[in-house]
Order: sequence, then C-alpha cells, then structure tokens
Amino acid sequence: MSTETNKVLDRALAVLRQFALRPSGYTVPELTAELGMSKTTTRRFLQTLAGRGFLDYDPDRQRYTLGMLILGLSTGLSQHNTLAVAAQPMLEGLQRESTETASLWIRVRLEAICLSSVESDRFIRAVSPIGRSVPLHAGCHAKALLAGLDDAELDDYLKVAELAPLTSYTITSPVDLKNQVVQIRTDGYAESRGEVNADGVGVAAPIANPAGRVVASLSITAPGHRVDKDRLRSFVPLVREAAAEASRRVFGSGLSNA
Repeated sequence: MSTETNKVLDRALAVLRQFALRPSGYTVPELTAELGMSKTTTRRFLQTLAGRGFLDYDPDRQRYTLGMLILGLSTGLSQHNTLAVAAQPMLEGLQRESTETASLWIRVRLEAICLSSVESDRFIRAVSPIGRSVPLHAGCHAKALLAGLDDAELDDYLKVAELAPLTSYTITSPVDLKNQVVQIRTDGYAESRGEVNADGVGVAAPIANPAGRVVASLSITAPGHRVDKDRLRSFVPLVREAAAEASRRVFGSGLSNA
C-alpha cells in the first residue's frame, strides 16, 4: 500500500473516530476546525463516507452523523441493541415456522436497513445481511416502514425520493406507491413479489411503540419459485403476531391483530 493511500485511509478513519466520539455529529465547518483539514478536503471525505452509507446527512441541519450501515462492519453490534435483542426470539420463531428467512428492519431517512436476521437453512434461500439497505419504496420490509410515516411525512418523502426501479416489478409511480401505502395501513402488513430481486417474495408487519409510531418491521422473505400466493398469505398471521409480540417485549404493548 502506498504512502499516499495510507494517508487517505488514516484521514478517513480519523473522521469516523470523531463521529464515534460525538453522536450529535458535525457540520462541515465544525469538523474542519476539529481536524485541521481544509474545508474542501473535509467535505470530500464526508460526501464519500455518506455516499457509502457510513455517515448520514441531514440537509435541513447541514449536519452529518454516523450512518446505520456501519452496523454491517460488526454483526455483534446489533446484539447490544434493545430492539434486536427483544426481537431475536420472534425472528427465530418466524424462521422455524416458515422455514424461510426472517429479518428485522429499521428506517434510516430514505432507506430500510437490516438490523438482524435469521436465515433459512434451506439450500436456496433469501439472504438479508446485517447492514443491508434497500430504498423505502421497494420490498415488503421497506414498505411496512414507509406506511408508518404520517401523511405529511409521506408527502415529503415522495417529493424528494427517487423511485428508481430495482427490477421490472418495483413500484416507480408516486400515485401507485401512495395507494399501496394506504392499503398497507388498512391491512396491517405489506407484501411484495420481485420488487428488490426478481425471484424474491415476502411479507412484513410493523413494530410500533405505544403511541402507534412504527419503529421497525419484521419480515419473512423467500425465493419466489417455491412460494405461491397462498403460501405467502399463510405467512401474514405469523409476522403480524411476531411484530405485536416484539412491540410488547420492547414497550409493554403492541399493535392489535384485529
């Protein structure tokens, strides 16, 4: 490794170290003053790290904070998260009952991030690595989180989000997405087929706090070639009950399954 490469890597690690010491984050001028780098260099490092998911940027406050994708550097880190620990029995139960992959997802701005998962032991299976991200408009786990936004938040999201297609089945129409969000809120669960991966299917239910605010989602995902419509719908009561139980474990109450 060249001396110049070492220097760039050292600076990037120094930037991340500063954010680890200051959870409230930094603006470009604040970090420039802290590290003694030029404003141009600081901005370049921040934009690169944010583009890779290691930092999160709030345009309203013009402030960078640590991104949830940093979870992907350490699978053990999620075990220290109250939600992940509380939901672990639910994930294991979902995987056991469905024989497919069960995952826990949270929202970080415009993306859904996998916080924890228990993969199917079948040879061909869906895979959801910790730290994986998907846009909020694609996939059951993401849409369950999107449906947890209130109407104003949803409108704000649709104004700024790029509804890029991941497959030919990804929803790219704001009107269609909004209609589906309304349906998800009514049904209490989300489903998808081929929206993130062409052969992927899944169902997800929201985990909510006592005020009804969605904080996460639980999903079952599987290869589509072995899950027809009826089998997919059989997963719905499993994820809804698991999500309600996770809510009870974390907050002392949960969503109604009525």
